[in-house]
Amino acid sequence: MASDNAVVQAVTMNRYGTAFLRENAASKVLDVGCTGFRVLHTARALGMTDMRHFGVDYSIAEEEIPNGVEFRHCDLNKERIPFEDDMFDLVVASHVIEHVSNPIEFFGELVRVTRPGGKIYIEAPSERSLFLPGMFMEHEKGYSLSFFDDPTHLSRPWTPQSLARLALCFSCVPEIVAYNTSAKDKFEGILMFLYGLLFRKGGYVECGLWKLVGWASRAVISKPVDITGAVNFRYHLPKR
Repeated sequence: MASDNAVVQAVTMNRYGTAFLRENAASKVLDVGCTGFRVLHTARALGMTDMRHFGVDYSIAEEEIPNGVEFRHCDLNKERIPFEDDMFDLVVASHVIEHVSNPIEFFGELVRVTRPGGKIYIEAPSERSLFLPGMFMEHEKGYSLSFFDDPTHLSRPWTPQSLARLALCFSCVPEIVAYNTSAKDKFEGILMFLYGLLFRKGGYVECGLWKLVGWASRAVISKPVDITGAVNFRYHLPKR
């Protein structure tokens, strides 16, 4: 079995995010909330050596920034993303939106820096994360079962529907919206959860339950080719 650290990394850049990178090779990618630089490491592991990497985060020290990343410090609760309009082919914001105080404004910033025809990958805890108990072992390692286990969660959990409607409110196209689970995930999740309980390994308990219940929602969203720069929020209520 893999180490607990490897399990946590797999959750951080899971197979859905990896598939997104593989299927959307591009010249410029922005990793928003890039602690761990998983987008960079995943792209290199996939042999995507032509991709130019950019990142923004709040608390990363200069010595932690890998070679090949253009990094800028940014407090996403107070500042705009410090890059120009329409700059990136791909924008990845995995488990970031739940940490900001104004998620609608934050998503508007993701749209602004994405080029016309570019894509956004966004992932966040789903409402199913509300129904699990708090983490009951290895508290010092920071694993999460309940949405409320993370004291830096400032906003709401996100259903696939809410991510789709958020995209539509900014005139973007939700191409994929789903829970992060499948029949294979559920089977693997049961095995990982039982292994974690038996050997008291919190990383396996966390990853197993995330897979089993669809702890996170994900969306692949495209910015229309005829839209440039920032897009004003407009509440979307389709005709029924």
